[in-house]
Formats: sequence, structure tokens, C-alpha cells
Amino acid sequence: MSVIVYSISNCPKCAAAKAVLKRKNIAFEEFNVQKSEEKNSEVVQKMEAAGLSTEEINAPVLDIDGIMIHGFDKEKILEALKEKGLLQE
Repeated sequence: MSVIVYSISNCPKCAAAKAVLKRKNIAFEEFNVQKSEEKNSEVVQKMEAAGLSTEEINAPVLDIDGIMIHGFDKEKILEALKEKGLLQE
């Protein structure tokens, strides 16, 4: 199981998403898509594969073991973590 946060520099919503994961003791990888063209392309491909619009991408984008979450939505993050059995509650 993996959790990836695709972020941009100086992004309050990215920081909020990472804080939720840290509070729940969820290990995650973070990639700044402004610093890596490869990771930027990767997140666009994953969003397209998930049927999400890539016309306007709002950071962060989370990949919770295949569940793609576009933008910061605490409830969706917690729901995806529960669905994947990553949340201990």
C-alpha cells in the first residue's frame, strides 16, 4: 500500500493534507511537481486514468493506493484511508 502526495511549493492546502496524514500516522511519499517534470507528467497520467479532469489541476493531488484525490478534501482523504484499511480507528 502506498500514499503519495503530489504538491507544489508554498502551498497551504498541501501542508494541510500532509498534516492530516501525519496526525493519523500514515507514511507517505511527497513529490513537488514544480521541481520534477517527470512527476508532473506522472500525476497527469494518473488523473486521466482515474477519469479526473486535468484542465485545471489544484494541488495537492493524493494517490492513496490507487484512489486519486484532487485538491484538499479532508473527508475524502479519511474515507480513502479507511477504504484501503490504512486508518486505525
